[in-house]
Amino acid sequence: LVPVDTTDLPPGNQDELYGNRHVVVSSQLAKSIGLKVGDDIRIIAASNLDEVMAVYDVPKQRAWELYPDVFEKFEGRLKKIFEVSSGEERSLSLEVTSAYQIFQQLLPMVVSTPQGDIETEGREMRPAEREIVKNILDRLDFVDRREGGFDYFKSGTKGEILEKLMELRELDLERADNEAFRKIEKFVVPKELKIQGVYSDSERSKGPDLFIPITIGMELKGLRGEVESIGLRIEDPYEAEEFAINLQKELGGDWMVRSWMRTHAERFQLVKTEKIMMSFALSFITLLSAFSIMAVMYTVTVQKRQEIGVMKALGARPSQIVRVFVYQGLIVGIGGAIFGLGLGLLAIRYREGIMAIIRGFGIDPFPPEFHGMSELPAEVIGSQLGVICVVAVILCLFAALIPALMAAFRDPAKSLRNL
Repeated sequence: LVPVDTTDLPPGNQDELYGNRHVVVSSQLAKSIGLKVGDDIRIIAASNLDEVMAVYDVPKQRAWELYPDVFEKFEGRLKKIFEVSSGEERSLSLEVTSAYQIFQQLLPMVVSTPQGDIETEGREMRPAEREIVKNILDRLDFVDRREGGFDYFKSGTKGEILEKLMELRELDLERADNEAFRKIEKFVVPKELKIQGVYSDSERSKGPDLFIPITIGMELKGLRGEVESIGLRIEDPYEAEEFAINLQKELGGDWMVRSWMRTHAERFQLVKTEKIMMSFALSFITLLSAFSIMAVMYTVTVQKRQEIGVMKALGARPSQIVRVFVYQGLIVGIGGAIFGLGLGLLAIRYREGIMAIIRGFGIDPFPPEFHGMSELPAEVIGSQLGVICVVAVILCLFAALIPALMAAFRDPAKSLRNL
């Protein structure tokens, strides 16, 4: 649930949003479950379901029946180790540690839900049983370790722990389940809201499912005068990461500061990967173009072999012949770079018209419902264009150099033989 920030809304809209309990949903959610403007929807907080499932998702047996080895072994060890000394109960530290380690096998059942855990095999305890197990572990933790290798406990600790174990063994399951339902701290009644609008998002740039008034969001989350997070807006969004780092240092470890860049890091990584793959594919296209230019230049040298032979017979040096073909490659490279640059800029300038023509044939390479953009965005970066043009000219020069060297060192007699 994302509370709506109503500070930017006109007063009328703000009153309407708060008073009539309206909600704005995403287009993806509306499409998936068939919602439209004017429909009524009922919203329930996930925390309510967690509270209820924690009570429902329990085994039919007692914990003692699920883990008899642990309980019986611990009970037997407990009966042997305690003795009374000076109004206190004591036991050897090694024996207490050994008993504690036996009972500690149930610790995952107390501190977390052990679904899929190897030791507990995903079997849950009832809340009442977890409370008793935790109480026993806490009593064993309150120990006064003194010299001589003995641990001292308050008088009556052994009897209290044995009573707790007896309570676990003879637990009334029906009564414990009913008590667990009564102890649910809070259960927020579902809120019925009317869909005021549907905002556009996409599979590629998915947004929050719902925008609701902050007061209703606080009610659903069970918050009273509290918030879960605070949002800050800075003038330059690209300085958000640096701002977050500095703010984290100022606030300390009690706060967690996260920038929008870090929040959407996976999405940015996906875009970065796509750019790398696109550059990888375009590099092969560029190399293929260079080989094509090389093939054209080689064809020219074959066609001009008689002229090359005449030039060499008249005293032309190999460097002069190489220079002729290199200049030709330079002209092709510069002309191609200028032509390609102009054609690319025109395609960017009129990209929407080109896309409309392509859509006329029933092909839409950039569907708005997937990308979440009504028009194809484009940014012209002059430095990148300059680098690409320079690289293209250099490749043309290298493509012309190899055929030029082959022509320069060819035997003039063989070139003139068929003249």
